Parts: sequence; C-alpha cells; structure tokens
Amino acid sequence: MLSVTQKSGKTAFSWKRDGWLTAVLLAIAVGLGYLLARALPLGIGVFAGIVGLGIVVICVISTEIGLYFNVLYSFLAYQISREFFQDSFPVGEVSNILVIATFLGLFSKRYNIKESFQHFWQTPVPKLFIITLAYILIELFNPYAHSFQGWYGTARAATMDTMLLFACYNVFDSYRVIRRFIIVLFLMTVAVGIYGCIQQWHGLFDFELSWVTMDPVRFNLMFIGGEFRKFSTLADPASFAIVMSSCAAFFVVLLTGKWKAWQRIVMFAGLVILILGMAYSGTRTANAMLLGGLVMFVVLTIDQKATRIFLVLGVILFIGLMFGPFSGNETVMRFRSTFSGTKDESYNVRTNNRHFIQPYIYYHPIGGGLGTTGAYGAQVNPGHPLAGFPTDSGYLRKALEIGWIGLFLVVLLYYSIIRAAIRGFFQCSNKRARTIYAGATACMFSFYVAEFAQDAIGQITDMVVYYPMIGIILQLKNHENEIT
Repeated sequence: MLSVTQKSGKTAFSWKRDGWLTAVLLAIAVGLGYLLARALPLGIGVFAGIVGLGIVVICVISTEIGLYFNVLYSFLAYQISREFFQDSFPVGEVSNILVIATFLGLFSKRYNIKESFQHFWQTPVPKLFIITLAYILIELFNPYAHSFQGWYGTARAATMDTMLLFACYNVFDSYRVIRRFIIVLFLMTVAVGIYGCIQQWHGLFDFELSWVTMDPVRFNLMFIGGEFRKFSTLADPASFAIVMSSCAAFFVVLLTGKWKAWQRIVMFAGLVILILGMAYSGTRTANAMLLGGLVMFVVLTIDQKATRIFLVLGVILFIGLMFGPFSGNETVMRFRSTFSGTKDESYNVRTNNRHFIQPYIYYHPIGGGLGTTGAYGAQVNPGHPLAGFPTDSGYLRKALEIGWIGLFLVVLLYYSIIRAAIRGFFQCSNKRARTIYAGATACMFSFYVAEFAQDAIGQITDMVVYYPMIGIILQLKNHENEIT
C-alpha cells in the first residue's frame, strides 16, 4: 500500500517516498493495456501471471484461503484452458504450485507443525498414507519400468496429495472452519452443476463445440446416443460426474440432519442441481457412485425411522427409473444401462480385458511400473507389455502398475479411511457431528465404488473433495464439543 504522511492533522501523499511505486504501477497498467489491445493472448498470460503470483502469496499467508483457492482453481482451470489457451494451459503444474504454497502456509506462527504432526501420525490413516507414498517412491527402482517420466508423474501427484491432506488436517482445527469449508464446497459445486445444466438446456457454447470436435477420439467419447455428454467447467464428463455424485452423496445425508427451514430449502435446491448435472454428464459410473454412497448411509442408520422411510422412497424412485415409461429419454436410458450387467457390451469388454491380463498381475507382485498402462503408458513407455492397455478401473490400473502388493496397501488405506469414519459416527454423541460423519462415509464409499469402473481418485478436480473429506473425518472428533 502507498504510504502517507501527516501534515497539519491531514493525511498527505509523499511523492519522495512513494513516487517510484506509483511509476511502477502506472507502467504495469499501461503495459498491460497495450498487450491486451495488441496481443491479447500474451496480455492475458501476463495478467494471469501477476494475479497468480498474488494468489500464491495469499496461499502462503493463509492456508485456509489457500485451500479455497485450490478448490476454485480445480473447478475452473480446464474451462480457462479451453476458452483462452486452446487447451494448452499447464493445468497440473499450476495446481501443484497452489498445493505447495498452501502447504508452506502451515509454517506460519499460527500452526505448531511439530505437535500437529505428532497427532496426525497417531492414527492409522496417515501412517498408511506415508507407507503407500514410500512404496510409490520405491517404484522408481522397479526393473520392469522403462521410463522415469512415468514414475515421476505418479510420484509427484502422490506427494502433492499427501501435502494437501496434511494441510487440510491442520486447517480444520475448529468446527467453525469445517463448517465454513462445507459451505464453500456446496456453493462451488452447485455453481459447477448449474453451468452443466445450462449446457444441457442451452446447448454447448461455440468454443466448447470447437474443442469437442477438434479431436475425433474426444468427440466419440462425448457424443453418444445423439447428444453430447455435459462436462461443465471440468476436464471431461467423467470428472464432472464424479464431483457431482460424490458431493451429492454427502449433501443428501447432510439434508437428513437438523437444519432451519430455509437451510433445508437451499440444500434441497442445490441437491437437485447436483443430481441433474450428474445425470446430464452421461457417466454411468456416477449412478453407481450415488447409489453406493446412499446404501452405505442406510446401513449406518437403518435403526432410525427416517432412514427406513428414505429407503422405501429411494427404492420406489429406483424402480420407477428402471421400469417407468421413459424409453425416449436418453439420460434415463444411460441410467438404466448402468445396472444392465452382462447385457451391456462395454461391461463384457471390460470383463474380458480383466480376465486376459490377470496372469500378468499374478507374476508381477510389484507391477509393471508407474505410468505404463493406457494411452499415457503408450506415450512414455512405448514397447512395454502394458503400454496402451485400457484398464478402465482404478483398482486394475494399480494392480498392473504397482502390483498386487501395492494394491493391497491401497485397499488397506481405503479400509482404514472408512473404518475411521464409521468409528467416528458411532463414538460421537453430537447429532450434527454424526450427520457429518455419515455424509463423509457415504462420500468416501462412493469414490471407492467408482474405482471399480474408472480412475476416480487422483485428478485435480476430485482431490479437492476427497482429501478435505478425509481431513474432516480425522479432525471432527476433536471439535465435537464446539458443535451446537
């Protein structure tokens, strides 16, 4: 800020002291104006760099605000890349910078890192996170891997995820902060859902149509049954659906808690948007996610009368969607195909792929190496036996790349997270805290259901839901007395 001097009781500007700063700011403003007028992409890039630097500084100063910036960026980055940078913006690299800046904010005087880490390390979940991360780092020496780049990409992402989890654990140092994050997450996901609904009702905008049609593979994945699958501001329909479905599972459960009338109305309206957005994405995995999350909630609270009523209404709705007169609605038909089992051709193809590749898993206990499967594997590990193999499942990809030993560690980690959430639910006495625990359990279980069909955990769009939810599970028990 510009400094001032006091003269005769009045505030005065000191040119001698502040003139240079004014000149610099004026030069920046003029330079940006010129670039925006004469070289728009370059001008936008310079402006984004200045704004980005300011955001990084804010993330370092305040870890909580940094977490919100991470959520906002994750939900908007791909849209910005499509509209302003012809899909060439380094989305992942900027996300890493934001996570690191947020993590560095923990070293301010507000947080006692040594004491916090001691508490963090006492529970099984963080221990298994560190063990899994160490295993991934050791995969660098996997003799079957052909590429350092393939290992680096996965190891870097795992490191960023661990840093984000520790940041969330420290940020959620009071119920007030947890509640604030839940509100921010609700508002941001509803905004993303609204944009997806606009795409459905209005149609894709011109720059989005151009982006979809410029790549034949992308077009074939998104144009199904005579209409485009919707992706909102996220990377693709699958990413959009995973965020909508996991958050819908969380907020459906939260809606069953004790709230004021206006809060229920707002939450219900937001839920309608989330579920519509999920349906418009055309991603069948999301249907199974939501159903799995709600089944987990029912199992947790089946002793309650309200849950039994919810179960009956849910079964009626499910039967209506499966067998009702909606044969002309493509969205409903995609929902039905989720549960068609062996009648679905893509399901049979995936099943055959799994059976074909199982011998490789049995004979490679540490896997074929990180970044060896799918299209990415074909790019960074050409000639590898797994290069180009379509895993179509998070569990299968892990079994192939880090072996059945690594898969065991990952599944054990998933189990420990669900166990911590369920224990928190039954051990706490505060009803609102129990509702949050139940919602977090449903949300996490929905992710693990999705892992059967695709890579549902690890993208920058889902990590800002997944890891904060774990932070809430680990910290909520410490703030039960603060909840009224």
